Amino acid sequence: MANSLRLTANGGCEYIDNTNARTGKKYYCFIVQADTVVGTLTGGFAPDTTTNYLTSIGLSGKTLKQGAIIYAPGDAVFTNLTLTSGTIIAYSE
Repeated sequence: MANSLRLTANGGCEYIDNTNARTGKKYYCFIVQADTVVGTLTGGFAPDTTTNYLTSIGLSGKTLKQGAIIYAPGDAVFTNLTLTSGTIIAYSE
């Protein structure tokens, strides 16, 4: 997807405030609404969407502060996301 379309939230968004696993998604970014710990964050470029972004971008065990914006690198997407705590809005392609 062209990065300019990502800026318009063309694919919609999802408010996430629980620890339910989101799988098979295509989130390109999320914005932290309340201090948040992410338990699972994988994705990548199709067909390989198994990159562990918690480790590759250094989020493992970190508390993300309200207002943080986390983007998938380049045109990659986050396909699996689970929160341990907190609240985010995740934006889809």
